[in-house]
Amino acid sequence: MASDPNEFVEIQINTLPWDQVECDAFVVPTNSEGLMSHFPASKIRDLAGREVEDLVLPHTPLAIGAAFVTHGGRMRARHLIHVPDTDTAGGRVQVEDILRATAAIIVAARVKGFTTIAVPLMGAFETGIPAEEAARAIHSEFKSYRGDVPLKVLFMARDTNDVEVFELAIEGGIP
Repeated sequence: MASDPNEFVEIQINTLPWDQVECDAFVVPTNSEGLMSHFPASKIRDLAGREVEDLVLPHTPLAIGAAFVTHGGRMRARHLIHVPDTDTAGGRVQVEDILRATAAIIVAARVKGFTTIAVPLMGAFETGIPAEEAARAIHSEFKSYRGDVPLKVLFMARDTNDVEVFELAIEGGIP
């Protein structure tokens, strides 16, 4: 499987069940309303516990490019980083939204001192963008990371299609 290390960030593709991934934070792509009603947020809500959504709602609306951190609930991830990539539940996602959401993940990780982040494919479902574009956008933002502490990023693939999309993003480099 593809891996993309450099001195600042190490990117790997991971196929473990999401609730079994040990990391500082698991990313929850959501919407400005904080509703975890669409995949992948709905899956994470089911795995972590419905109360994690309740922790976000009082702090909404969240801007695209902002992040909100909660505990990881029943998941092995110690925290969840909730990042909007659209304004409304099921809303249209653009590449720029994925770039801003990924930048927010990096900022949250630096502020909170997280060194391992699990990131599912975001923005490529229903009203989203093509998966290849989403993966390239996520990858390019993480490749630009230049922090004081190295960051390990796990691209969370749910199936062989996600693995292929993430591999293409890694092998293709920055778009």
